[in-house]
Amino acid sequence: MRYHLSSYPAAARCLLACALTWGTVTAQAAEILAIKGPVQLARQQQATPAVVGTKIQESDTLLVPPGSEALVQFDDGAKMVVRSGSQLAFRKLGADGEPSLREKTLQLIKGGLRYLSNKLRSSNSSDRVSFETATSTVGIRGTDIEIAVAEESAGGIAPGTYLKVNTGAAILSGLDGTQVELAPGGLAFGPDPVTQRGTRSLVRPSARAMQTVPESVFKTADLDSLLK
Repeated sequence: MRYHLSSYPAAARCLLACALTWGTVTAQAAEILAIKGPVQLARQQQATPAVVGTKIQESDTLLVPPGSEALVQFDDGAKMVVRSGSQLAFRKLGADGEPSLREKTLQLIKGGLRYLSNKLRSSNSSDRVSFETATSTVGIRGTDIEIAVAEESAGGIAPGTYLKVNTGAAILSGLDGTQVELAPGGLAFGPDPVTQRGTRSLVRPSARAMQTVPESVFKTADLDSLLK
């Protein structure tokens, strides 16, 4: 016997409709596979301890204090290590359609991460994922990348966004519209653009390739071994 919403009282219909909606709003697109040290997940202005198996929803923020790490897996098979001292917001996690075609937007507020696409994806295919920082946006193609955000000058590290491509390809776009496309082994830097005083003429573009960066920018950690 089949039932329709119209056969229920108004109050019951409201509850059923909300339940159906929640199934979409809270659809899970990522979860925590491993952690080292205390990690928190902020949702709707409330932070709670995160553990292995914690489901991540759109608009959640992962808080990884100094000395801790977190390994996240997405439902398209991609994996990501969130570094010590990081804050990462999951701005968009597509919940509908084929997992490999769902769009993701991740905002790295501070700290660093390493992201590895599903190994079955072609290095020539564009991933529907973008990484945003205060100074740059990064798009990738079948890639293993590392991103680090330096908030202020320290130890020879200038403030801005650093990008390293291990495999595949990535594009770093700066606030001024300049772009750098990187092949495997490539490095890029995205600080605030520098313009000539009193004009809009660029003195130094905000997206540029680098030959080297300080060794302390990109740090390999314990959970990196689980990306393989």
